[in-house]
Amino acid sequence: MPKLKVSGREYEVDGILFDKDGTLLEFLPLWGGWAGLMADQVAGAISSGEFPVPNEAKREWLGLEMDDQGRVTGYDREGPLSIASIPEIEGILAWQLYKHGWAWNEAIALIRSFRVKAAQDMERERPVIPVQGLPGFLDQCSRLSVPLGVVTADQTAEAVKHLNWMRIKGRFKTIIGSDLVSEGKPSPEIIFKACRDLGISPDKAALIGDTGGDMQMGRDAGVAVTIGIGSGGRLPDAKEMISTYDSLIIN
Repeated sequence: MPKLKVSGREYEVDGILFDKDGTLLEFLPLWGGWAGLMADQVAGAISSGEFPVPNEAKREWLGLEMDDQGRVTGYDREGPLSIASIPEIEGILAWQLYKHGWAWNEAIALIRSFRVKAAQDMERERPVIPVQGLPGFLDQCSRLSVPLGVVTADQTAEAVKHLNWMRIKGRFKTIIGSDLVSEGKPSPEIIFKACRDLGISPDKAALIGDTGGDMQMGRDAGVAVTIGIGSGGRLPDAKEMISTYDSLIIN
């Protein structure tokens, strides 16, 4: 059985599950840009020439940090942009339109049209950057034939697209988005489904993620180890913390 080594400790695992955004790819280049486009479109619909929506209001909608020019520079790792599903984010933004006089059905339809436009812009740019050390760690897993899976709050088709942009989709035996389970994160349902797909028991799986929701999900599923990745401080329910994949060894 492969042994995953982190911070001087070893964990016997039969497979590894990864969150996607902030775990496989750098979060801000992709989702910061997307959130900025969505917020700008919503603000444009609400604004009049004399009363533009201030950046402070746009920050609050999705837990964003913005500079004086309105560019997204950070985000709340425990906020909706980081953890919520796309339909949940649509609801948050549609609520802003509803508060300003749109009927709910019109608000949702408009938000979905904004999402199409934002997706088109992201398709042109393809701003996906792997987290430091990821390619080498995936190579280690490949040499040992360790089965890998992706469990994400994103829609499955979107996750597949982003992994294709990164040219790593073939590394994963299963890719599961929130649309393939009845309850999204932090419910452990997505882990149970992924483990069934990999043919492993949850207590022999490692979970790597970048939010408290990921760690809670792993804890409730009873995984062998929950590994938080990132430099934003320790995550609740994380057994281990790493800043990059250079800190992980599997052999």
